[in-house]
Amino acid sequence: YILLILLLSKPLMGKKPIDPVIRAQAVALHGAGLNQVQISKQLKISRSCVQNTIKKYEELFRYNDLKHTGRPKKLSDREVRHLKKLVKGDSRLSAAKIASDLTNSLPKPVTIRTVRRYLKDLGFEYVVKIKKQWLSARHWQQRVAWCTQHLSWTHDDWRKNKRIPVIGIWGGISRFGTTAAKIYTQNMNGQLYCDVLQKELQQSMTKILKKTEIIFQQDLAPWHTSNILKDKIAKLKLKVFDWASKSPALSPIEMLWSILDKKLASKRFISKEP
Repeated sequence: YILLILLLSKPLMGKKPIDPVIRAQAVALHGAGLNQVQISKQLKISRSCVQNTIKKYEELFRYNDLKHTGRPKKLSDREVRHLKKLVKGDSRLSAAKIASDLTNSLPKPVTIRTVRRYLKDLGFEYVVKIKKQWLSARHWQQRVAWCTQHLSWTHDDWRKNKRIPVIGIWGGISRFGTTAAKIYTQNMNGQLYCDVLQKELQQSMTKILKKTEIIFQQDLAPWHTSNILKDKIAKLKLKVFDWASKSPALSPIEMLWSILDKKLASKRFISKEP
């Protein structure tokens, strides 16, 4: 039983081709009147091999095997030229996109692996596409004009810093309603945020929340974690909901900011002058 298992587990190998000399001998013995069994025993080859050799000689008049062409190519020469056009010039399609386009235009499916193999045979190298901003001809002209205009600037010119005015908004949301909105025109810091909690948040809690206990949630912005703010939260007796850094926002107000951004993007505004 052990021997049988070993034989079954041995990998199957391809058949060894018969030497053309032996094939010629088989044909000669057949012409001399020997049958296939006698030829098989004398040359020590299988009877089927003798039969195939005689049949091949009668049909093709040759002893050697025909040239093995292998598996037919997946793409024709015309399809290969079409593939080459897809990756030349300004077009920079990915292998997945090319495979999808070829599959839609050809009667047979084309895999990504096939596309990469053909591109390698055509001399193309696989590289990661550099993501960059799309620029039109007008954008190029504007950039060149800007560079030409500032070509003579010195280090002192570049060091001049003109402060851009800031406009920000603070707000909160709860199941009972929204808080008052605080619009500020300076950079947010710990002291300004303390003033917002003292005034806008406290007034809103008194108005909409009444005596209901709340849990206050905020992200980990620098002014949210400052020591002065921690003291203010302790004085206001706010119950803060801890939040891990680099975590997605849970508060629904984050969706509100997105809605406001989309609505503001559809309108034209005049920038605030200093």
